[in-house]
Amino acid sequence: MKTVVRSRVVLVLALGVLGGSIALFATVTGVTAAVTPPAEHEFAIDDGQLVETSGESDRTVVADLRTVERVEITGRGSHLVVATTPREPVELPLATRERAKEIVRTAGAFADGSTPDGAVYTIRPIPESVRSDTAAVAGADPQTAWTQLAPANDSAFTLRERADGVVVERTERRVSDRRALVVVDPVERETRYSVVVDLENETVDAFVRLREGSGTSPRGR
Repeated sequence: MKTVVRSRVVLVLALGVLGGSIALFATVTGVTAAVTPPAEHEFAIDDGQLVETSGESDRTVVADLRTVERVEITGRGSHLVVATTPREPVELPLATRERAKEIVRTAGAFADGSTPDGAVYTIRPIPESVRSDTAAVAGADPQTAWTQLAPANDSAFTLRERADGVVVERTERRVSDRRALVVVDPVERETRYSVVVDLENETVDAFVRLREGSGTSPRGR
């Protein structure tokens, strides 16, 4: 794991029972990892993961913070219990979705002559910090979840102590108010189009076409 400047919160478990015993990270999914606890526990956000950093080596608590909204770490007996709250999609207003769809249909994005009428449209917001070409590439890949666009660095979360543990909570909820990601899946074609539109100027910012078996064919605008 690469070395980065970390934001740390120290969880001091004044429970006595952890002294010299074996603690477990027990998640809500039942996955556990044994650790020998020091007198206090240090948690840090590192490369998109939440890690426990107070032992001889880092131990992963949450593998992908892009998928979570909140993490609670509490001490229960000889265990550290980690509970995660999944991150739900941010929905754009209906009027914004309809506007984004209309821009794609009228701005000449379908230069290869496909018919956008017979297609499924998926419209997603774009975080302010994400570039248009990055969003378009992510949208073109059916294996890429929308959460891949979510920031997962220490600036996107707050880490704070409370009486019984530590809370890691997402603060980065800012999405662009002038851009939207439109993913178009034509019904009768094995082709996917991923388009980032400028809602204010009614233009196409970025465009990626993915054909089955041919990879991505990006074209920026």
